[in-house]
Amino acid sequence: MRLFTGILLGLLALVLGLTYHFGGIRLGMVTLTPTRMWNANGETTYGFLNTGNGVVVTGVCSATSGVAVFRLYAQDGTQVAGQQCPKGDWTIDLEGKTSFITYRLVTEYRNYNGIVDISVKR
Repeated sequence: MRLFTGILLGLLALVLGLTYHFGGIRLGMVTLTPTRMWNANGETTYGFLNTGNGVVVTGVCSATSGVAVFRLYAQDGTQVAGQQCPKGDWTIDLEGKTSFITYRLVTEYRNYNGIVDISVKR
């Protein structure tokens, strides 16, 4: 039993190490809860349907290292807002004001360590 537990813990440590190295670790859901990230890399995409008043993405990010880049795109692929979150504490404020259209928020992480907490108002 001890051998099995040791092997299982070793495999878990290996998986966590590889995940950290290649994609980072993210705990939370960016658009719902504050999300803590360690060495996050890659992109995430979120879609929002506008109900007539535009889409406003607000929040905060607190980075200890790396950078997160937030881009808000209109339905036709035009970037309507963008913001970087380098090392430090930052406020996020992105607005898309065209009525009756869908928006897409693309977040790119480059070795990002920190917390991201955003919300969307339609």
